Amino acid sequence: METLTKYLKKENIEISLMGKTREELCMELLTLLEKGNKIQDKNFILKSIITRDKVIDSYMGKGVIFVRLPLETQKNISLAMGVNKEGLDEEVFDREKIKIFLIIITPDSENEEYINLVSEMSSLLNQGSIREDILDAKDAERVKKILLGQ
Repeated sequence: METLTKYLKKENIEISLMGKTREELCMELLTLLEKGNKIQDKNFILKSIITRDKVIDSYMGKGVIFVRLPLETQKNISLAMGVNKEGLDEEVFDREKIKIFLIIITPDSENEEYINLVSEMSSLLNQGSIREDILDAKDAERVKKILLGQ
């Protein structure tokens, strides 16, 4: 969990996303990253995510979306995570409501670090008990502890 420990920050976790569309949820998470000076030009990033999502669907299954956007201008990997307890009711292959939403903005050159991060997050979020605990969490600190096994 070394990579996850490095990038998962409680200030970049939102447990009560309000958006009703992927675009609205993305904007909420990008706003978190912008507040923490982790990204620049969230509107450009949002447009890029929407364009990329039309080509590469970011839905992982089991109610989890994992959006990645590599950018030449990005200096470091930035991760934001959010929960929408109502869930988005979209047509996805497993018919689950989308409730857990992740965005990773990466430099073009950070492929190995990105792969490690996705691997760690995927192995955790494939566990039903972890997803349930995240959905039941009362605050961002609790979500972080769940994911870091504390």
